[in-house]
Amino acid sequence: MKLNVTVDIDWLNEDESLDEAIKKQIINSVVKKISDDVITSVKYEAEKKVQERVNELVDATYNEFLNGKVTLTDRWGDVTKKDVSIKNLIKDKCDKWLTEKVNDRGEPNRDSWGNSQTRMQYFIDKQISKQTKEMSNQIVTKVNQEMKKFITDSLKDSIGDKLVKEIGLEDLLKKMK
Repeated sequence: MKLNVTVDIDWLNEDESLDEAIKKQIINSVVKKISDDVITSVKYEAEKKVQERVNELVDATYNEFLNGKVTLTDRWGDVTKKDVSIKNLIKDKCDKWLTEKVNDRGEPNRDSWGNSQTRMQYFIDKQISKQTKEMSNQIVTKVNQEMKKFITDSLKDSIGDKLVKEIGLEDLLKKMK
């Protein structure tokens, strides 16, 4: 632990010596530093314990809520389902939502005619379409690059061969051998 002590001797009392003032100032500084460290440490530990307890209470309340039983009624108050857990209600709602018939824009299909599929199938088809499009774009880009490279290399070779024949380098090379 490092302590920096500053002593202001302008305020010395008349009946107090310099040694006593320095001693008092050192003690006060040490006590303040230690108390600040202790307060910080205790505060951190307290916050940690409070957060743990809050998390436990939230989890317990959440589980109690999800596993709690309710009775469902229609809009006139007649019982439609008795002792159903919230968890099962959520599952049923999700299943119903995913299996609901939708149109080609993913909107609920109000009409019996037209293209309809389940929302799950709509999501799957949409994702497959997106990935297929991305993959085909990548393949087209790669094929274009390879074709450009092949054509460029072929043209270079062809132009080089014709240029050699045109300027008569072939004859010069034969004569040099």
